[in-house]
Amino acid sequence: MQTTSSDLGQLIRQLRKKHNLTLHQVALGVDVDSPLLSKIERGERFPTLEQAKKIAVFFNVDEDEFLAKLTAGKIIKEYGISEVTLNAVLIVQEQIEEMKYGKND
Repeated sequence: MQTTSSDLGQLIRQLRKKHNLTLHQVALGVDVDSPLLSKIERGERFPTLEQAKKIAVFFNVDEDEFLAKLTAGKIIKEYGISEVTLNAVLIVQEQIEEMKYGKND
């Protein structure tokens, strides 16, 4: 499954509609203006890290998972969908696991 700014925006829109909230209500709750939130929902912009954290808290969703979707979307936007990108992500995964678990082969 690919994640883009549009996918993240759609998720935010789905959460907003699920809770029967207006764009304005969510914007106030996460401390952004309504036009910016609208751009995020339409996939025209990514939220900043701080904005994404506020959105996750506001909707009571798993913050780590939400931020992972944000990061995935940014990677795809910057580097596209290709074997090279997939290989790079796998290398990053290996490096993180090595740092996290202290593996030094």
